[in-house]
Amino acid sequence: MSIAIDLCIRRTRRALLRIAGRTRAVLLALAIASAAPVAALAADCDSVETCIKQLRFGETRTQREFAARVLGERANPAAVPSLVDALKKDGGDFVRANSARALGQIGSKDAAAPLIEALRSDKEVPVREGAAWALSKVPAPEGTSALGVAAMGDGAHEVRVAAISALGDIGDAGGTAAVVGALSRDPRREVRLKAAEALAHLKGKGVGDALKKALAGEADGAVRAQAARTMGAVDEPALGDPLTVSLEEDKEPMVRQAAAASLGGRRETKAVPALIRAVQRDGSLDVRQEAAQALGRIGGPEAKEALTYFAEHSLFPQIRRVAVEVLEEHAEGLNAAAPEAPKRR
Repeated sequence: MSIAIDLCIRRTRRALLRIAGRTRAVLLALAIASAAPVAALAADCDSVETCIKQLRFGETRTQREFAARVLGERANPAAVPSLVDALKKDGGDFVRANSARALGQIGSKDAAAPLIEALRSDKEVPVREGAAWALSKVPAPEGTSALGVAAMGDGAHEVRVAAISALGDIGDAGGTAAVVGALSRDPRREVRLKAAEALAHLKGKGVGDALKKALAGEADGAVRAQAARTMGAVDEPALGDPLTVSLEEDKEPMVRQAAAASLGGRRETKAVPALIRAVQRDGSLDVRQEAAQALGRIGGPEAKEALTYFAEHSLFPQIRRVAVEVLEEHAEGLNAAAPEAPKRR
């Protein structure tokens, strides 16, 4: 029995020594990683030339990450070759990610090809995200194409979101199909939400239809609300009717509120009766107040008559206050004849 106990003690001691050895190794690695404090890093990057050297020869990833970030902030084209080299070869994922973003901040067209390659083939998500963002600052037709592929097919939803955001920032019609496809088919809510937002900045066939389809059939209320908001900014005809339907029928207050705001922004005169009903009876005070604001933006005698009643007789002080403010702010438009809906190209 004592032999078994002694054997157990020896095994336990060896296990503890192994753990202690690993702990010492981890502590040593942490000590090395933190050997250069922020002040020292800043001193080593006091000029573009010294920062480039730190990016190339820095002994820790922290040094090289810092150098890449500073070079981006300084936006000196002289750093482009070293940043491209780091993007291609550095073993630190955040060194490569910072290098990609720095190339975007500098905006050199020479960076387009290496950024596209990083977006297509780098194994680390932060690097592909950084490359997608940078390509929005270094626009090129081949970059738009690569972003479209990433928006539809990258395995990480974070990269798909970054690619869609970049396509929206670029605003080229070449990216529209990919964003429309992401809105209708991507399994991740975050991606569909970003696609609905980005379509406000994109031209081309299918934008209005995609937004109408999302507003009517998207399961997630936040995505429907974003589709409604974007419809207020899209210069396409025939969006007033689906927005009016959502104002009256959608179950989510945030969607109805967004629909009311877009109807007002588009000055959809046909929606005035629906907006009046929303001020009267919607279950959300936020929706009712937004509908009152929309009536002021649209203007005309019918809107003025309704707002005057609400200002004097609404049971809710919030509605009375908003109606009074709208009547004052939009007095000229409310006193004019009922406006025609603006013609949309």
